[in-house]
Amino acid sequence: MSLLADVVAASGRGRGPASVARELGVDEGLVLTVLDHAARVGLVQTSSAALGRSGCGTCPPRGSRPPACVACPLTR
Repeated sequence: MSLLADVVAASGRGRGPASVARELGVDEGLVLTVLDHAARVGLVQTSSAALGRSGCGTCPPRGSRPPACVACPLTR
């Protein structure tokens, strides 16, 4: 698999960026960059807060959150 696919898959299993980085043996900043890229190309949907930007203001129900929302401090 590619790093992009690995990051998206691990995030989809509910892993946060720090956990994904440890699992894949890469820097957390790289994981955040990959998630940002995946969101920009429409591969995943993410709240802006999950990528360190201002909060999105709304959180979908736990079962329907996109993978990148696991890192959002508003969804805990």
